[in-house]
Amino acid sequence: MAQSIRDFERSFVCGATTMIAKQYYIVKQHTDGTAILAAAATDKIIGVLQNKPAVGAAALVRFLGTTKVIAGGAINPGDWVTSDGNGKAIATTTDKNVALGTYLGTAAAASGDIIEVRLGIHTLSI
Repeated sequence: MAQSIRDFERSFVCGATTMIAKQYYIVKQHTDGTAILAAAATDKIIGVLQNKPAVGAAALVRFLGTTKVIAGGAINPGDWVTSDGNGKAIATTTDKNVALGTYLGTAAAASGDIIEVRLGIHTLSI
């Protein structure tokens, strides 16, 4: 069962229609300061969307603690996760990818699962 521990959240302006109904997806900050879906493992990830905002409304982004995230592929417990092309979590061990954090599950996750991730955003140096 995925859970989340609320620690630090911040609101950003929702900057794109692609964020509508994307609760628990990975987001990045656009050059205009708004929050938009992350679209690559090398994006400058800021956290995970906690609500379902309309464009121009407040997008609540969690960046510290643990959070629920939508999996975009197979992920094993303890794996570092990053964003796929659609803002979903995927496992990574690739140098220079931006890791969102680590998967805290007790079993492998599959695409579409809601998983718990310990947030610790940083660039991998492998």
